[in-house]
Amino acid sequence: MSRYAKKTDRRPYEERSFSVRAVHRDRADLHKIAEVLIRLTLQETGESRAAREAVRVPDTYRATPHDLAASEAAR
Repeated sequence: MSRYAKKTDRRPYEERSFSVRAVHRDRADLHKIAEVLIRLTLQETGESRAAREAVRVPDTYRATPHDLAASEAAR
């Protein structure tokens, strides 16, 4: 059997040197970013409101038109 042969030439973490370089880019379109954030917030609010309403017990019972027609037919 042959000896283990290292397959990569990577340096160990301790021997690595890290650096940070700035990348200059065009300025972000703040109007588009604000619009996206507002739309996401409104969408999330609508979804959470719908979930709360689905679980909530109604304060008063209001008959639907179908229920009213059924009660009139029963008379």
